[in-house]
Amino acid sequence: MRKTTLLAILALAFPAASRANGYDVPNVNPRDLSMAGSLVAAQQDAAAAYQNPAALSKLDGLELTVAGSLLDIGTRWKAPASSDLAGSTARTRFRPAPPVSLFAAYGTKLADRGAGIGLGMNIPAGGNVFWRDDWAGRGRIITVDRKLYGFYLTGGYEVVPRFVRLGGGVNYIYAREYLKQGIQPDPSAYGELDASGGGFGYDVSAEITPLPSVPLTIGVDYKHKVTMHLTGDAHFYVPDALLQPNPTDPSAAAPVDQGVKHALTYPNILAVGAAYRPTEPLLVTFGYTFNRYVVYGQDVFQGDRGTTIAVPRHYGNGSTFRVGGEYRVSPRMDLRAGVLRDRSGFDESRYSPTLPDSDSWAGALGAGWRLREGLAVNAAVFYVWFDRVRQTSDVELQGIYDTRAWIASLGLDWRTDLAGGAR
Repeated sequence: MRKTTLLAILALAFPAASRANGYDVPNVNPRDLSMAGSLVAAQQDAAAAYQNPAALSKLDGLELTVAGSLLDIGTRWKAPASSDLAGSTARTRFRPAPPVSLFAAYGTKLADRGAGIGLGMNIPAGGNVFWRDDWAGRGRIITVDRKLYGFYLTGGYEVVPRFVRLGGGVNYIYAREYLKQGIQPDPSAYGELDASGGGFGYDVSAEITPLPSVPLTIGVDYKHKVTMHLTGDAHFYVPDALLQPNPTDPSAAAPVDQGVKHALTYPNILAVGAAYRPTEPLLVTFGYTFNRYVVYGQDVFQGDRGTTIAVPRHYGNGSTFRVGGEYRVSPRMDLRAGVLRDRSGFDESRYSPTLPDSDSWAGALGAGWRLREGLAVNAAVFYVWFDRVRQTSDVELQGIYDTRAWIASLGLDWRTDLAGGAR
């Protein structure tokens, strides 16, 4: 087995972890999460620095919004009844990831108009898959652990008082990925790759109140694609019995650990939404998100031993439809709920166990409790049902794949006017 073949094996699986919407992570800020990400037009705290920077111009004073969460993706595979593996099943290991959301913002007046600036970080995308080392699909994948860390510096300004707010800024996304893949037919053989790197992008947004007498707000946020340049190392363990000698180049018979670099693209994202308050205690929100994953056309892996592997990708654009509601039960307590339908744009014939993806439904519940003036705690739970996939092509491991995912989030919101203290 030549070293070029070994690198190619890893290249085929490594970034397959991104398929359509397959590695987007919902905004885990509890208020946003509990309303299924439908708050593009109803941002009210420091997390607006990420979701819609134009809304930062509504803040007054200093605000901190922090949240921690747990996310788990679980997949069950069952072999086709007609295959040699009939009756075989496998489940991914329980390994929850801890996405965070940390934002700070400051709002004031400039020329008698609202202005605000915000900064912070979250995990806009990522995911993990931990199959057992001996499962039937080990030749395709054993482990994928991908995390994208987003860092944001944004601002907003009230261009037309009470009518139009504009915002935007810069962001930096840093990716860290680890892959482990078995090499067939030896159950002890494997290859692994660890890489990391980042890139810059930008954000533009708007919030519009068309009619002052109608409690309707429209929000738009656009994040440009970010191309991250990753570098890392590939390591292989292949027993001698699996190696194929090469008579013209004996040195190529041994697997060679080597450095690898490649570019990973995180797509353009357009989010539009509306927020309407039919009665004082009730807020109803709607959102639509478009993920332009077709920009991720291929992966080119360059090894530092002269190996270059180009792997075409077959991703479709993703669309998500969202609706949410927030009801003020009392001066201290808000109840929230949301639902979404995600049309991932994936090609079922190319479904891969490297990271689960398919069209999905999700539901969310949450609540906020004001502990005192200027301090509130928020919580949310979010559950995703992926549509069942029946993989029948010869490209991937055939079988039935059932996937579920959940997120639980807890956070605090604190604000002060810097003069009179917390408010």
